Amino acid sequence: MIDKLAIERKLMDLNKNIKMLEELRRITFDDLKNSLKDQWAVFYGLQISIQIVIDTGNHILAALQENQVEEYADIIDKLGIKKIIPEEFAKRIRGMAGLRNLLVHEYGIINVEKIFYVLQNDIDDFQEFKNYIIKYLDLNI
Repeated sequence: MIDKLAIERKLMDLNKNIKMLEELRRITFDDLKNSLKDQWAVFYGLQISIQIVIDTGNHILAALQENQVEEYADIIDKLGIKKIIPEEFAKRIRGMAGLRNLLVHEYGIINVEKIFYVLQNDIDDFQEFKNYIIKYLDLNI
């Protein structure tokens, strides 16, 4: 069974992260490149936000007994296949899982230019994900 309250808590945390990442969008590329403090803020904000997406998806899939996955990207794919989020959206955001792995495991070789691009162009995906999950919960719980 889906624990709606647990999902709602995760989405509240995601909302806080979205607001912080939106504030961090004001950073220039040069500032991000030259400030370890700003890099940590952006990297951590992205990592935790992506983890919330993965954890939320995994919770819903587990409740549906559909969580037999090998990789984090499979969770996102399966959310699309099961129509929890639109399939096209799932295809667009599946790369989040790879970015999460990069941030967690390859932190010493992160391309700051790529992270800056994500910060400037992809943060809205978190809000869109949140909206799809809220809609799914409203219709199914």
